[in-house]
Amino acid sequence: MPVIKIGRLVSCYIVREVPGKDMYLALIEGTGLLGYLPKMSAYKKYREREECTAAVFVIRDGKIFLSQRSPQFFRRVAEAVLSPPIRDGKIRVRRAASIANSAFAKVSVEGLGGLDPLTVSLQYLEKVKNYTGDTITIVRYSPDIKEYIVNALVPAPAEKVVHVLYSHSLREAIVRVDPQYCGFFVGKGGSNVATAAKLLDLKILIKSAEQNIYGPGKARGLARCC
Repeated sequence: MPVIKIGRLVSCYIVREVPGKDMYLALIEGTGLLGYLPKMSAYKKYREREECTAAVFVIRDGKIFLSQRSPQFFRRVAEAVLSPPIRDGKIRVRRAASIANSAFAKVSVEGLGGLDPLTVSLQYLEKVKNYTGDTITIVRYSPDIKEYIVNALVPAPAEKVVHVLYSHSLREAIVRVDPQYCGFFVGKGGSNVATAAKLLDLKILIKSAEQNIYGPGKARGLARCC
């Protein structure tokens, strides 16, 4: 029987809804084990006997809890989808991040041997829909922290960033942007900057380059990342 470990991607099918609980009971394929998929951790509503893919999120008191919204899930999906270039030594998945109540995640990918990770990865992203209906945005990893911060804020346009001020000791960055594009960088309900902050494990403040009055995109503690 395969060993069930936290973070592992598993195939399963829905047995039923758990009475009185907002979760599904799922049979993990090839193991004979049952897992619990909370509805808040599922990307859609499921019917009985419907197949799905999830990641083992936590094992507590002998119970296996699954997730389709955790950073572990998105990282494993990215690794599965990008397995050909990963196997060929062209790219490496560095990190994944997601926040609660959001239908997208960011995954940072490093290009190896001078290759551009986005160019290498894009042709494989169509396969993400085989695992989830949520969106995975590929972020170009960079050892230059300021460049990495700007990259992490995609799909907001990088050319609209005016200046990045980064404090290593505070683990905080102030990103000044074209005032007309502040909303793009922050995202709906702060989701874009929050996910970027989780990806980099630092606090990111989006400010208008003109007025310096835009509210902070403080994201630490809003979600989990790996």
